[in-house]
Amino acid sequence: MKDDSADTEHRLLIAGFGGQGVLTLGKILCRAAMSEGKTVTYLPAYGPEVRGGTANCQVVIGRSTIYSPLVEQADSQIILNQLSYERFGATIRPGGLMLVNSSGVETEAAPIRPGVRLLPLPAAEIAVELGDVRVTNVVMLGAFVQVTGLVKAATCEAALADLLGRRKAALFELNKRAFARGMELGDGG
Repeated sequence: MKDDSADTEHRLLIAGFGGQGVLTLGKILCRAAMSEGKTVTYLPAYGPEVRGGTANCQVVIGRSTIYSPLVEQADSQIILNQLSYERFGATIRPGGLMLVNSSGVETEAAPIRPGVRLLPLPAAEIAVELGDVRVTNVVMLGAFVQVTGLVKAATCEAALADLLGRRKAALFELNKRAFARGMELGDGG
């Protein structure tokens, strides 16, 4: 599902609980795409409870003007928890790609919508193995980048370093390892 088209938009929905890095994942993708000269929109949404509540973001990446930031039918989804799978699973277009954190989502081996390419990944388990469950989102990001080719891996790593900044620079190496493990997972997908 590599992104070969120069003129089309790619509509992505990322969803999970607040505190799982859903919005951060979307920001990293947007920064990477913008640094590659692509146009982007980013539309975050979260419940009033924030940590532990629902969170999602809609990201559209294209090569020309994007007329709507709304993702009514996603080309791809990154789903981090069961509630998001049940809530948003039917909003993916037929033939779309759904990456699911199988550490927290029971898919019963099939997507909610027929004709969708489902890629279950034990992202939270890998994050724990790496030393911090909070990098689950970056494991999923690595897999997404590897499977779709929507942005370059190096550009994504640079965006991640930029987003972490000096204040969180110590976390970069852990996130870099999480991204690499996600890319390995995506290689098999």
